[in-house]
Amino acid sequence: MPSALNKALFLSATLAVLIRLADALPAYSGMGELSETSGDEVQHVDVKSPLNDRQKWHRMAKDLQKHVKTLRDEQFETEFRETGNMTAYEGIRISTPLLQPSDGCLSRNFSTERCLGRIYSVLTWYKENWSFIEKENLTSPQVNDIKYETKRLLEAINSQLQVGDGQVDPISSAPLSVSSAWTQKTTVHSILFNFSRVMIDTCRAIQYMSKRKGGHWVKDIKTPRGSPSDKN
Repeated sequence: MPSALNKALFLSATLAVLIRLADALPAYSGMGELSETSGDEVQHVDVKSPLNDRQKWHRMAKDLQKHVKTLRDEQFETEFRETGNMTAYEGIRISTPLLQPSDGCLSRNFSTERCLGRIYSVLTWYKENWSFIEKENLTSPQVNDIKYETKRLLEAINSQLQVGDGQVDPISSAPLSVSSAWTQKTTVHSILFNFSRVMIDTCRAIQYMSKRKGGHWVKDIKTPRGSPSDKN
């Protein structure tokens, strides 16, 4: 009898330890990865982790880049299928906002505040002129997804600009206008082609931000004039 009692006590103690260990382990999904929060649960994520935020922005930007490129190719295939090379239309593309070396988004002259401000301005332009894309007979879900993803990325960047010293200079340009079905097609192609280029540069810039200084928001250190680094 004492032996049976000791066994029961031992099993009870072992079960209690196992329960505690199970409670301490993280929950994993069926794919073996940590389960992710849904969109409705994002507000509960610890926003005091800039590195994680930047990584999320990079994923958002990569998704947007992929969808814009897909829509660009779809529109080109539909409207210009007789020509299989987009370079043939380089001379007829209209100018739309792009990221330039002077915007502080390149590693040699990188400025987090200036780069984010410029990205925000450029993306805002494409958002405001997205109606030209919506008029085309393109894949509706893709068009709506890009519109929504652009809005999300703008909101994420704007929240960081409000924390730092980033400044936004609105892009002033004449309203786009089309005079024929042909100019409508070429205008849409121009917007999608250049938007795709913008997203490539945006993804590269956000990825670079997530790596420098541990991903934390930092003011760029201004080097005094006449210092040795000015000569390099």
